[in-house]
Amino acid sequence: MSDSIDLKYWKCILKKGNVCPDKDIRVYLYSSEYRTKTRINIHKSNSLKYAGWDPHKRNVIIIHGFNQSEDQSPMTIIRDAYIRRQDYNVFMLDFADLAPFPCYLSSLSNTRLVAQCAAQFYSHLTHSGASAYDIHCVGHSLGAHICGMMSNHLSHRMHKIIDLTPNLLDS
Repeated sequence: MSDSIDLKYWKCILKKGNVCPDKDIRVYLYSSEYRTKTRINIHKSNSLKYAGWDPHKRNVIIIHGFNQSEDQSPMTIIRDAYIRRQDYNVFMLDFADLAPFPCYLSSLSNTRLVAQCAAQFYSHLTHSGASAYDIHCVGHSLGAHICGMMSNHLSHRMHKIIDLTPNLLDS
């Protein structure tokens, strides 16, 4: 039995399960020292260390929105701005396979699982020595909702959430 439904016509994926890690949700580390991305596996105790994570730097988790991916603009612009500061470990959460156009309703439903897996990663960071006060979550569109929903799976709320979605109602 599969944990997802594949709506073949539009290639939409609707996740039914709630098990993390999930093959469609990936976390990558970027830092000023290592210009290439390194995938993080939270089930391997040394994956942060081997990826080049510096426990003395602040951390940012950047989450893209609907019909985006971690390696597309505007996410790359935000990532590179944090990297240029040289005092951040930059984590990009990618769930592009669960949020393609025109599959908005399945993408919206999938945010529950993405938030749960992102919260597990956040917990992995804090258990590895990162201070909760030094972890920011930056989200665009559905990514901003995921940043907010992560707190549903944490014993303490996150210190800082940055929403990059413009408020179109004020225009």
